[in-house]
Amino acid sequence: MSRTASLRVVFGIVSLDLIGFGILIPQLGVYGVKFGASPFTVGLLISVYSLMQLVAAPVLGRLSDRFGRRPVLLVSQVGSLLGYLLFAGAHSLPLLFLSRVIDGISGGNIATAQAVVADITRPEERARGMGVIGAAFGVGFVLGPALGGFLGAWGGNLAIGLFAAGLVAVNLVCTYLFLPESRVPGGPDGHARTLKSAAQALRLPFVAKCLVLMLLFTTAFAQMEGTFSVYLLTRFLSAGPVPLEGGLFLHPVMADAQVLREASLRAGWLFALVGVLSALVQGGVVRRLVGGEGGGGTGREAHVAMAGFGVTAVGLALLPVAPTYGWLFPVMGLLAVGSALTNPCLSALVSLHAPPERLGAALGGFQAAGSLGRIVGPALGGWLFTRLGPAAPYGTAAGMLILGTVVAATLATQARMAGARVGQRS
Repeated sequence: MSRTASLRVVFGIVSLDLIGFGILIPQLGVYGVKFGASPFTVGLLISVYSLMQLVAAPVLGRLSDRFGRRPVLLVSQVGSLLGYLLFAGAHSLPLLFLSRVIDGISGGNIATAQAVVADITRPEERARGMGVIGAAFGVGFVLGPALGGFLGAWGGNLAIGLFAAGLVAVNLVCTYLFLPESRVPGGPDGHARTLKSAAQALRLPFVAKCLVLMLLFTTAFAQMEGTFSVYLLTRFLSAGPVPLEGGLFLHPVMADAQVLREASLRAGWLFALVGVLSALVQGGVVRRLVGGEGGGGTGREAHVAMAGFGVTAVGLALLPVAPTYGWLFPVMGLLAVGSALTNPCLSALVSLHAPPERLGAALGGFQAAGSLGRIVGPALGGWLFTRLGPAAPYGTAAGMLILGTVVAATLATQARMAGARVGQRS
């Protein structure tokens, strides 16, 4: 099979994987509430997936180095299938948690898919090949949340889980039939030692700032993702939270089936808007803002990232004061634009300013910072929601991003100065 055909298969595999993951993003809060979870517990329900993924990714990567990429992908897909089936049949909070633990462990196979790309591409093609993984993420996060909203409104967690399991079953068949083994003796390692990479990357001052910014941004954004469904229920679909000793708990009317169906549908529409806008901005606007050949010598990426932090901070600050559900659409639009401006520019800055011999460690550290943010953010947001009220996670997240805007401003100055020194030497 040609490299191009193999890349298409990898794109299909990762896309289906991430559509299945995206389906659950706006729905976990809804079904956590259905089974009696507090906002903090809902945050933990979302965090546990990323925690398991962070732990499992290097283990699966090492196994793929030893036994091959194909068998690890097949076994991990069987795990995802079981996790989604468990979610479909879940009738209690412990079963929801167990389904997310299983799927998080299986979701560590993204690193193995990246290893397949590394196996089948030459070094000069590597960045373009990894773009396939990035494009698959975009597809998954555009289609998944909208599908989850419609499926949840129609058939609850049973429909969501069975549909996601069906996607994994298709994935399993495609991997078995169409993806040949790519691992060759002496080829590149398949696993990313993310924590070791992060420690190495922190020794590079410019890259360390990028990692701090990634951690701030992801933690802030994940606070919104982890609490949004509960916020939607509390603010627009129920009688609101009831203050009890130890924190705020949700009004019993929120467990009503009709209310939960409405929450699924509304969350799905809003997250679909975020996905579509993010894809459009990343696909066209960012490229024009930084310049066709990249803006590393002028600090354009840092300026665009700084703007992304600011736009996202405004969106998060406005979210808890939106007067009606309809006002959430422009507010979520700000969040979509802000994230689309920030994420690709931060990763570009890391790749532009890390020494070539340490680029792998720098990018691994960047991924680790994002993973840590996706673990801490939902749990922190849920705790703030429970202890201080529905507005607390968004105000805290906005404050974090204002701090990030200041750090990004110093990064822009450093990038411009570095570019000027390179220009003088040339």
